Amino acid sequence: MKKSIVLYIGNFSFPVGNAAGKRVYANGKLLNQLGYEVIFIGMDKEIDQSQSLESTKKVYDNFVYYNFPYPNKNIDWMNYRKVFDELESLLRDQYIIDNLSFVIYYGSPRLSFFNTKLIDFCKKQKIKVIADCVDWLTVKTNNSLFNIVKWFDNNYQKAYANKKADGIIAISKYLSNYYNKYGCKTVIIPPLSPENCRPTSNAVLNNDKKIITYAGIPFRRGKQVKDVNNLKDRIDKTIKLFYRAKKSGCDFTFNIYGFSKDEYLEAIPMQKKYVEELGESIIFHGHKPNDYVVNSVINSDFTILIRDVNRDTSAGFPTKVSESISSGTPVITTKTSDLEDYIVDGKNGYFLSVNNEEKNLKEIIEILRTDRVSINKMKLHCRENNLFYFKHFQNQLNCFLNSLI
Repeated sequence: MKKSIVLYIGNFSFPVGNAAGKRVYANGKLLNQLGYEVIFIGMDKEIDQSQSLESTKKVYDNFVYYNFPYPNKNIDWMNYRKVFDELESLLRDQYIIDNLSFVIYYGSPRLSFFNTKLIDFCKKQKIKVIADCVDWLTVKTNNSLFNIVKWFDNNYQKAYANKKADGIIAISKYLSNYYNKYGCKTVIIPPLSPENCRPTSNAVLNNDKKIITYAGIPFRRGKQVKDVNNLKDRIDKTIKLFYRAKKSGCDFTFNIYGFSKDEYLEAIPMQKKYVEELGESIIFHGHKPNDYVVNSVINSDFTILIRDVNRDTSAGFPTKVSESISSGTPVITTKTSDLEDYIVDGKNGYFLSVNNEEKNLKEIIEILRTDRVSINKMKLHCRENNLFYFKHFQNQLNCFLNSLI
């Protein structure tokens, strides 16, 4: 029998519990389209630490998936051997091991030593192993010991373990170019959409007041941000920009999902003046279910994401951007990652400058004054082209997988 199973394992909440879960789910749809049966093993905070991996078996959209318990303590993160033993127990299933073509790991369910054990196991079993690499983050917390451990683990995985894999699914050209230098086979797959198009909006966007949305949590709740320059999403720059736009006479509603006004001012208290003077033009909705946020994005004129250019933003790819465009909503953003390959000014979004406040103010005023007909054309363009629909990437992934066999 021809091998046909792909095991997708790692630090994700399947199917849509987080951005990682959404990515692997869409990639699973793509692999399924290519004829592979995909089994997922992720992580779940609701599972008891004593529960066996096999007992967590569930099915979603015809995908079988299992979950490791999410670590409660630091010692749980360290205990990668126990987790690997659980995986080996599952792989004693003769059907799985006899038909397993590829193992893809996304991050690691514990310390990255888990990945080297996984790679060694796959080599012995003559199973091809692939790293799904989506970032190369800089560790920036107030805990120096944690920073050291996380820095080592992150660099061990990215600079050592991944190079031992048979291939790399890279989320960006930055990562693909890095691994190509070391002779690794790579394919670039951005965050994909599992749907051909989102449902159309029931709202009629025909008034002059524009609706702009941001969804995310760019800081740790309950902690004050020591240095806003360390924020991946520069929500501080975004709020200041809208504050200045309102002062210039623009009428808009800026919706924020993911955190409350109190949580924001606790994290970034120096922005109280901007928040207060924005008044009803800024609405903090707090944490909302994913479906609720998606519907709000659909009913927005634009989403916005301002990021600085650094290794973190160059190596990754903002899921917020692909989700927005896949929802039919153009994006206002900065030129990070591979976004220039996907966004065309005036067609499916607009680019802002990274460090030019005066230029950005002029541009955001022009955007907020865009006529309704032009915005609706942009929204239609996003839906009709659907750049990130998973089926558009069939050939790339199929050629990559065939090159590994």
